[in-house]
Amino acid sequence: MKGIKKAVIGLVAGIVAIFGVAALAACSDNSNNEGSKPQTVTGEYSYANPYAPEAAKYGVKVSVTVDDGKITKVEIVDSEYVQTSDGWKDSTHGKNYIAQENALLQKYVGLDVDDVLAMEIATETNGVPVSNSGSGEGEDTVNPDFDDETFVVDGTDLLIDHATQSCGRLVLAVQNALEKLDK
Repeated sequence: MKGIKKAVIGLVAGIVAIFGVAALAACSDNSNNEGSKPQTVTGEYSYANPYAPEAAKYGVKVSVTVDDGKITKVEIVDSEYVQTSDGWKDSTHGKNYIAQENALLQKYVGLDVDDVLAMEIATETNGVPVSNSGSGEGEDTVNPDFDDETFVVDGTDLLIDHATQSCGRLVLAVQNALEKLDK
C-alpha cells in the first residue's frame, strides 16, 4: 500500500509540476508583445496638392523596422506621391532638405516607438503640416498651438529648417507605420 500511495503522490506531484511549467512558459511567452522580434511595417501620409489639386498628392511612404520597442531603421519607399515639388527641389531650402534627408532618417534610429507615436504634428484642415513660424503663405498656415519643439524627442531634432512640410509628412508617415505594429 505504501508503494501505491507514494506512486500516486509522485504522479500527482508530476502533473502539478507539468502544469506549473506550462503556466510559467505561457506567462513568459512574449511572442505577441512588441519587441519580441524585429518587425517591419509600412506607413504613409498624403494630402491633395494645395498648389495644383489636379496633380499627384503630396506625401511620403516609409518602411519602418522596430526591435524591442525601438526604431532600428526608417526608409522612404517609392510611391506615387510627390515628396518635394520640382520648384522647391531647386530652391536653397529644397536642396538643403534633400542633402539632409538620409541624416534625418537616421535620427529616428534608437527612438522609442511610444515617444514617436506621442508626437503631435499640427496640420491645416487640408492636411498640410504647419508650424507657428508662418513658413507658408498667409495667415492660415500659422498655428499658435504648434511650434518647432514638437519635432524634438529626447533631444533628437526631427525638423530641418525651412522644410516643415516635408519633415511633418515624414513624422506622420512613420506614425502611421508604427500604428500597424503587432502588439
